[in-house]
Amino acid sequence: MCIVIDVLRASSTIVTVFERGCERVVCAANIAEARRLHERLPDHLLCGESGGLPPPGFDYGNSPAEFSRLDLAGKSVILATTNGTRVLATFADAPAVLVGCLLNRAAVAHAAVHIDGDLRADIAIVAAGDADGSEEDIAAGRAIAAAIEGRAVATDTEREVRESGHAQSLRRIGVGEDVDYCARLDLSTVVPVLHPDAGGLLVLRPLRPPSSEA
Repeated sequence: MCIVIDVLRASSTIVTVFERGCERVVCAANIAEARRLHERLPDHLLCGESGGLPPPGFDYGNSPAEFSRLDLAGKSVILATTNGTRVLATFADAPAVLVGCLLNRAAVAHAAVHIDGDLRADIAIVAAGDADGSEEDIAAGRAIAAAIEGRAVATDTEREVRESGHAQSLRRIGVGEDVDYCARLDLSTVVPVLHPDAGGLLVLRPLRPPSSEA
């Protein structure tokens, strides 16, 4: 099984939309695929980013801070991002795929341990990364691994995310609010799980694990 991490911002966006009541997220590998899916699923909100900003005609971009202020109860979302949803698509055949970030660090660690025990498989932590590097995803991966192993994090993960190259890029295009939002730790118990369906869709649905000390 694997935990896919794209802290800035796809993983954080996915966790946040579920926190705001979204029922499911359909992952698209790119913008063109997202538009095709929207023709098939016109009742879904069309969301995503190209170059960090919402493409023309999309309902929303890829801003977890913006989504945190919305009421998405009963809504479904199509999401296409530069790295996060593309990477999720490459792991569709894995025994189990969870979405992790700092917001759900403890929850995703607990869920991974529980599922791993059922599958008797190794846990792979996958950092999505981007053209600016993947230091924020590596930092979050270390934090999730520490939670899985029941130990303290040895570094200041939140600072590492805020000071990463990708964080600086996001600030330059005016979405620095997302950096601060995504750098917060353990605010959510939502664990998104990938469920490829019979129609060929890559669907994420939320799992809320029981509270634990993980």
